[in-house]
Amino acid sequence: MKLQISFLILFSVTFSGRAQQQIRSSPAFGYERRIENYIDSLRIVDTHEHLFDPDQLIKTNILDFMLLIHQQSYEDLISSGMPDSLFNSLFNEPLTPTNKWKIIEPYWRNSFNTSFNRVVLLAIENLYKITDLNESTVGPLSEKIKMAYSTDWFNRILRDSCRIDYLIQEDDYLTGKDDFFRYTKKFSPWLSVRSKYRIDSLAVMQIDPIYTLEDFVKSMRVVLEDAVKNGIVAIKINIAYKRPLSFDKVETETARKVFRSLVNGNEDHVISYRDAKPLQDYMFYQLLDLAGKYKLPVAIHTGLQAGGGNIIGNSNPALLANVFTEYPDINFTLYHGSYPFGGELSTLAKNFKNVFIDMNWAFAISPTYSERYLNEWLETVPASKIMAFGGDYRCVENIYGELIIAKQIISNVLISKVRDGYLSESEAKTVAKMILHDNAVKFYNLH
Repeated sequence: MKLQISFLILFSVTFSGRAQQQIRSSPAFGYERRIENYIDSLRIVDTHEHLFDPDQLIKTNILDFMLLIHQQSYEDLISSGMPDSLFNSLFNEPLTPTNKWKIIEPYWRNSFNTSFNRVVLLAIENLYKITDLNESTVGPLSEKIKMAYSTDWFNRILRDSCRIDYLIQEDDYLTGKDDFFRYTKKFSPWLSVRSKYRIDSLAVMQIDPIYTLEDFVKSMRVVLEDAVKNGIVAIKINIAYKRPLSFDKVETETARKVFRSLVNGNEDHVISYRDAKPLQDYMFYQLLDLAGKYKLPVAIHTGLQAGGGNIIGNSNPALLANVFTEYPDINFTLYHGSYPFGGELSTLAKNFKNVFIDMNWAFAISPTYSERYLNEWLETVPASKIMAFGGDYRCVENIYGELIIAKQIISNVLISKVRDGYLSESEAKTVAKMILHDNAVKFYNLH
């Protein structure tokens, strides 16, 4: 009897496994290359960047190899032990490339393995034909960078090499790039307010006094309405750098008490986050009310924060569940694949029809994480709710380098799904176009 039961269990497990793998018939020979080529041919929507204006770069001291190190790689140099005090020498002083290299070399040797740094190496090899960073290459590389930026390099890499149709830039407007650039807008001064100085600074900036809570709300509304007139495609929220993503509904009078405690204090009056939270939460909900009024999607930084010393628990996307319930008519996209909260992100995007996944920056953070969770998300979340690429970089070279990794990971995942019979080759191609282009066009209403 026990033998019979064991046989039945084994038969059941075996049959179930085969059934799962037989969802689609075996693909035709050569499907791997066809999928890779198809993905490589696609036009891209880049959902998140912080690009320097190329016209301004020529006036700085970083139009050399440090341009590529400026952001993510620099953070890994710091993580490996480099003192913060070296920042000014590396980016603001007119040192030669060789002298800059001598400063960072021991820390590069400590951190060359990270994905942030592999992105840089991919970029310089593919775009500048230099295979390594060392004392003998930083000079020639820096000269090539200067020569490149004397041409239409910026547009050529984005439009031709990366095949980008639209690029969504955060806040910093770039002159002469309106044909394919779109913008998001942050409202951090209102959402993280803790001081009288912050309120007074906003009043001076707008040349409009802020005496009451209503004035404070108006000052945020004026900025948002101006941004809407300028064509922003989303509101961006990145306050997980300052506080947890947990927001409570707050009565107006409760918020007013906090506001009055600030404006009635001395110029240097600062209160704790705990005391400021009711006012911050109130402003957060005011902002979402405006997002609903103007039918703007909301993009939220979740997961890993750039730089050191941040509290990762602040950026857990699960903290936002009550917000998604409160605003069912607003579409929210959660940035960076919520690294390392991929499982929580799966659940949120599956359970809330207004929650979307954006993998921007994730491929640079960890290709392994990106591959693992893209596999999972394609099994748990409608493909229409996944946006797969954004570099989150300051320079076009690193966007290009990260895109190489992203395309390879997406190819790996879709090829494995076809190999296992989970998707057909045609379905895999459909998914690729959705996650790299069509979903972002629809989410951000790009045209």
